[in-house]
Amino acid sequence: MNLLGPIATMYLRRIERWLRRAAEDPVRAQQRVLERLVGRAAGTWFGRAHDLASVSSPADLARAVPIGDHAAWLPLIERMWQGEPDVSWPGRVRTFARTSGTTAGDKRIPVTRDLKRSNFRGGLAVFTGCERVERGLFTRILDGQLLLLGATVALDPTGHGGRVGHLSGISANWIPKIFRRWYEPGWAIARLKDWPQRIEATARRIAGVDLRFVTGIPSWTKVLFDRVCELRGLAPEGGLSEVWPNFLVYVHWGTNFDPYRSAFERYFRPGHKVIYLDSYSASEGFIATQVEAGAGGMDLFVENGLFFEFVPLEEWGKPGARRLWIGQVETGVPYCLLVSSNAGLWGYDFGDVVRFTSLKPPRIVFAGRHEEYMNAFGEHVVGEQISAAVAHAADSTAARVRAFTVGPRFPAAGRPLGGHEVVVEFERPPAAGLHEFAAAMDRALAAANNSYADKRRGNLGMTPPHVVPVPTGTFHAWLEERGRVGAQYKVPVCADDRRYVDELLKTAAARTAAS
Repeated sequence: MNLLGPIATMYLRRIERWLRRAAEDPVRAQQRVLERLVGRAAGTWFGRAHDLASVSSPADLARAVPIGDHAAWLPLIERMWQGEPDVSWPGRVRTFARTSGTTAGDKRIPVTRDLKRSNFRGGLAVFTGCERVERGLFTRILDGQLLLLGATVALDPTGHGGRVGHLSGISANWIPKIFRRWYEPGWAIARLKDWPQRIEATARRIAGVDLRFVTGIPSWTKVLFDRVCELRGLAPEGGLSEVWPNFLVYVHWGTNFDPYRSAFERYFRPGHKVIYLDSYSASEGFIATQVEAGAGGMDLFVENGLFFEFVPLEEWGKPGARRLWIGQVETGVPYCLLVSSNAGLWGYDFGDVVRFTSLKPPRIVFAGRHEEYMNAFGEHVVGEQISAAVAHAADSTAARVRAFTVGPRFPAAGRPLGGHEVVVEFERPPAAGLHEFAAAMDRALAAANNSYADKRRGNLGMTPPHVVPVPTGTFHAWLEERGRVGAQYKVPVCADDRRYVDELLKTAAARTAAS
């Protein structure tokens, strides 16, 4: 057994105490964060322009700072990019994170030294979940290897003395050298910029190591796991228990895991216990992590350099929409998330929707993007509900889903009602047929959403979901066509128009014709 494991575990217990202390009084914790942020930034250009020195409460902040998305912030970010100091945070920004641009196109987000420290502490907090599940688990993890399936660690120059890359690649550069002997896929492979080449090299390397921990987006992790099984000549069913008999933890991020859970569980034999934990890290900062398996949410980092505001989704974009903070939120309500951060972003909207499952400790679930919201027929369905419905349908019909997206199916000649069109790539099609898969989705959505149920009642306002299966590899090919192949990129759950559905069906038709 290595000696570093127990020493690192002692440090993790300090992180554990920090998490518990903040969770005991999240209101006070967030007030402290706000005071520190405005105190640091009051003398910057943005601080003077918005009189941050006079901000002492969340209400003051809401009055002083307007909500802004990346487009609104682009002029200030461009000034930081050019090397100008003290724009909205003290000092000069040297590092920028490219976002995945799933729904809004690629963006550049400032990553300050203060944000780096906050993100590093948030990353360590992920491992507290392992320790809460089982004391000593982190030491057992360090008896083997850890895979961080992320973007290239080779960052590009900005041209102004800085560096730019995807956050997962930036974060890997922060791993202390003393820990790099545990890091997979190793530095040489991690520097590869070509994603398919890196996936192949990673699969070949990890197929022969004692892997115990993996973190990554489910869709790409699955591609990697399938390739490892193929290289070892094993069937996926139980195959990874043979490759990695000591495998312990998978930390997933970037999307709802429920539709993928059954596909992942099949890699391990019955009796091989694998812990699945959720994590929520954005380019704008480390938001939350699941610290208790089965806890029904992720613990929000309320004292880690980020101040959060919450706009009820039903009020988003309307005059007079409320900007709430941790002391005003309720459980069960979907909120658009705003952040003011130690990277110099203020009242920043990065498009995510969250829902609280608990207020003390403050726990959230990722409920999708506010672009991932369907209301073409007055149904008011959010991405979280669609993901849950797909997961329910897969479980109900013994199907396995590789990828999916949903869009509206508008009325047409001979079809007077609209509904949802579900484009699905199945790993295993539903045993009971597509009709039963659609019916199970329909029941789940109606149970979760009253507006949807009203529209479906008596088949008067909407048709049941229409499921369209597409050939294996369609979603991967579509991502390639859009230049979105890589660790950060994921498939949108849904859209209120047919942009993704039509593109995918076109890709599927082309692949079918070519075969």
